[in-house]
Amino acid sequence: MDLTWALEDVARTSDDAVIRRRFAERNRVWLILLLIFFGFVSFLEVVANSDSKTMFEVLIGTANFGLCAFGLFFMRYARNRAEPPTRITWRIGQWLRRNTSATLLTYVAVQYLLVLIFAGDEKDWVGWAMTIPFLMLGLRMPVAELVLLHGFFVASSFVMSFIAPMPGPSDHIPFYISFFVINALTCGTELLMSKRMRKSVLGEWSVRRTSAREQIRMRDELRYARELQMSMLPECAPRVDWADICSISVPATEVGGDYYDYFVEDGRIALVCGDVAGHGMAAGLVLSALRSGFTLLRDSLHDPAAVLRRLHDLVAQTSRRRMLVTVSVVLVGRTQATIASAGHPPVILRRADGSVQTIDLFAPPLGVRLPVSIPQRTIDIAPGDVFVLHSDGIYETRSANGEDYGLDRLAEVVRAHGGETAEELRDAILSDVSTFRGTPEASDDVTIVVCRMT
Repeated sequence: MDLTWALEDVARTSDDAVIRRRFAERNRVWLILLLIFFGFVSFLEVVANSDSKTMFEVLIGTANFGLCAFGLFFMRYARNRAEPPTRITWRIGQWLRRNTSATLLTYVAVQYLLVLIFAGDEKDWVGWAMTIPFLMLGLRMPVAELVLLHGFFVASSFVMSFIAPMPGPSDHIPFYISFFVINALTCGTELLMSKRMRKSVLGEWSVRRTSAREQIRMRDELRYARELQMSMLPECAPRVDWADICSISVPATEVGGDYYDYFVEDGRIALVCGDVAGHGMAAGLVLSALRSGFTLLRDSLHDPAAVLRRLHDLVAQTSRRRMLVTVSVVLVGRTQATIASAGHPPVILRRADGSVQTIDLFAPPLGVRLPVSIPQRTIDIAPGDVFVLHSDGIYETRSANGEDYGLDRLAEVVRAHGGETAEELRDAILSDVSTFRGTPEASDDVTIVVCRMT
């Protein structure tokens, strides 16, 4: 079975189309074998005892050999492979591929007539007429086509008996019976084998189609979940005259486990960066609840630690399965910033003079089955200071040789590009992480929130 089909093709292809395609795949192989066989036979017939053959017989044999040679040549291009569509050979080959059944029936009919005509004067056409039906045993076709093919063999043999001499006595009834019986037996065998192949293919295809439809359903649900999750992230950063803010979240799978948000309250901006342990649908559902919790508690964000304590109860009590969430909140004003964290990676602060410090507030993540105390810290800030909130997908990124990106490298990038705009700093971090990682795909979600005081 061809495994290169897209999932959509597998899901919507009918049983009859699958059977026709599988029959065609087998019949193309059998057609090549027939071309080789009859090409070899016609070559021997032309070169053997050529002096005793008439010009007509030589022409028939040569034409038969040429037919087989050209058929083999174009069958090379009947395979499903990429070729320039302007090449005439490729176009003919693809036409043969799409019309395998008609091509095969036409070739067999012409070949049968050529063999009978070529052998007619030598009185051995009867042997060919009884042999060729057995060469069709490898064919797999619908009932109508097989009956048509063997009916043509019987009719041609009957007509040939009046044109060419037959061996034995003048009573040709036994030969007619033999033609009919042989074709009936071979046709019946081909029908039986075609039925068995049809049953086998349909059983295999039913499993494959069911699997494809399930994969499509899951893919569509994940795509919708991703769109829903991305729609929950802010469309743009709040615009204030005293801060330049820029963020990004790049999920490692269809549905990521990272989250960021902004809340503007009383002339201050709360920057939120969160990360659910793992990623996928479960992480996306927890993040949805987390965002709803922040939205409901936004009026209390003047005390970020208190909000995180209440969200801890939300995460811990709404699911029997333990889900852990790390969150950092930075409440930024014009001259002060309040930082609270629940197990999240350290906030990086670059001062206007170029110095860099990491602010790490040690606390367990939200959702643990332990008493939780959320640390909080307030610091003075000035124009030119830069805050960088990030998920662990940044510093846990690994290079091809297994080296971790690390917080020190991230801090160095922030120090080097901290004098630029928030967007330029964000892009510099992403570029450096991508260069460090190299070709492997990201194994974890990556989220960055940059806030530069102006």
